[in-house]
Amino acid sequence: MAVIERAKFEVILVARSGKLMVAADLDGTTVDGSNTDLNDPLGVAIREVGGSVGDISSVDDDDIATVDSTKTDQFIDTAELRILQSIEGNLDDVDTTAGSHSRRFSQLATQVEKKLQRLEKKLEDKYGVGVPVMTAGVILLDIADHNDDLPTTESS
Repeated sequence: MAVIERAKFEVILVARSGKLMVAADLDGTTVDGSNTDLNDPLGVAIREVGGSVGDISSVDDDDIATVDSTKTDQFIDTAELRILQSIEGNLDDVDTTAGSHSRRFSQLATQVEKKLQRLEKKLEDKYGVGVPVMTAGVILLDIADHNDDLPTTESS
């Protein structure tokens, strides 16, 4: 089976979130395998789906190769979720008004928050991510009266 290169994942992730990344002063254009703003999202996603990362500050093709091919979609969706979280954290512009001119930067933050909620719901519904695991068990207390206090009779 062929290994999918990091650059190909960058193409997908930038297509999904590139414009928002640029608005948050992140690199939302580089798709050659060297986009440093995608190291964290890719690294988190790899670990979330059971893979491993040698260097969290420089995720490479070998790290991506540790992702089970059956979890590729979950990997991409998880990376996108982490990108949106990074975008949300970087959106620090506030609404401004100067005379009759006004700029509403908070609308972008609201848009990102809604995308985050939709993606979190998708991850929960499709992959069970974020859903608590229920387990059942039995506790035996053994509190019945066993007549332990009765005197014993000795036979002669």
